[in-house]
Amino acid sequence: MIQLFQNIRRHRYALRSQFTINLKTTISSTQLGVLWWVLDPLLLMGIYYFFVKIVFERGGPQYHLFALCGIVTWQCFSRTLVLSSTALTRSAGLIRQIALPLELYVVVQPLVQSFYYCIGLGIIFFWNMQAASLASFSLLLPLCALFLFSFSLGCILSIVQVHLRDTAKFLPYLLRLGFYVTPILYAPERFLKIQAIPDICKEIYLANPILIIVTAVREILLEGRLLHVEPVLWLIGVSLILTQCAIAFFRFNARTIPTAL
Repeated sequence: MIQLFQNIRRHRYALRSQFTINLKTTISSTQLGVLWWVLDPLLLMGIYYFFVKIVFERGGPQYHLFALCGIVTWQCFSRTLVLSSTALTRSAGLIRQIALPLELYVVVQPLVQSFYYCIGLGIIFFWNMQAASLASFSLLLPLCALFLFSFSLGCILSIVQVHLRDTAKFLPYLLRLGFYVTPILYAPERFLKIQAIPDICKEIYLANPILIIVTAVREILLEGRLLHVEPVLWLIGVSLILTQCAIAFFRFNARTIPTAL
């Protein structure tokens, strides 16, 4: 991981260029441009609010913000995985021409999506200003955990996609399943109260990294209280180990990537 930071520092201008290009591409591909960064999560929130709160008469107070916390977190995670999985195959021509560390093509994706994520969190923060407190600064911890976890999975998927080109086709189906398994639109207590589900499944469910992050974000932005630090620190530690393993796997396969592309 130390070498990764050294590569980022050494090639920071190339990384900054890739980051800017990704942002500009998003803006130039739509007529509303930057406004879509705000509209996208709000429109999704409105759709889910209509079906859950109005049609099915479920959800508690402030359900719109409750759902929005989950939506922006899941968007950051899922889009990072989707874009990271094709980061190398989409940049095949550039990889053959420019000698850059290959992990830089992957790390730019969680950076860009973290930028969008911060915009989404900012919307929730200003929408629920009465809950603002010094605890809001602790958002850096779940943000760090999400970045590390999604980057590590993205590294692995980018290598798998090079050798198995249908990976990116299957990934959206897995992410759709994960969306409903993860408490994005409902409280985790609803899952835990189902008696037909074995206790071992509930233990696995509670270890879901995105569940930990979404819960932490809701505690901070909706309730204005300091998050339970232990689960987030545990997730950061596990993500650091996973990131180190992913980087090792990435570099082990790096020599074969230009030929495979």
